[in-house]
Amino acid sequence: MHIVFEKTWEATLSDQQKQAFIYQYETKRTVHEEFTATPILIKRKRNGGIVATVFLQNNRDELLSIREATVCVVNEHGETAAEETFLLSLDIPPFAATPWSFVFLPTCVDSTEEPTDGWKVTIK
Repeated sequence: MHIVFEKTWEATLSDQQKQAFIYQYETKRTVHEEFTATPILIKRKRNGGIVATVFLQNNRDELLSIREATVCVVNEHGETAAEETFLLSLDIPPFAATPWSFVFLPTCVDSTEEPTDGWKVTIK
């Protein structure tokens, strides 16, 4: 399993930032489902929205193309804190992980809680 940066991320991240993502990925617990979204950082924006940065992990032996994703942020009690559908053009190679950020509009956030390490991200 290795990290693949989407072309925009590849072009804008410094080598130090890329190394930080790689290090963080290597220290995360491995999940063996076909596809997972492992949170890196979930934070509230000043405008009331939420940003969820995750590793999108393709554990299959074929390319994973994501064009539309309904993304849910779930708090530690299993309650939906935010949900929004995103249109993407993202291809994740076999057995690779890609860091990605989902930015939820304030109108798609159903919680006033501050995100904690217990929050999860699910993708439908």
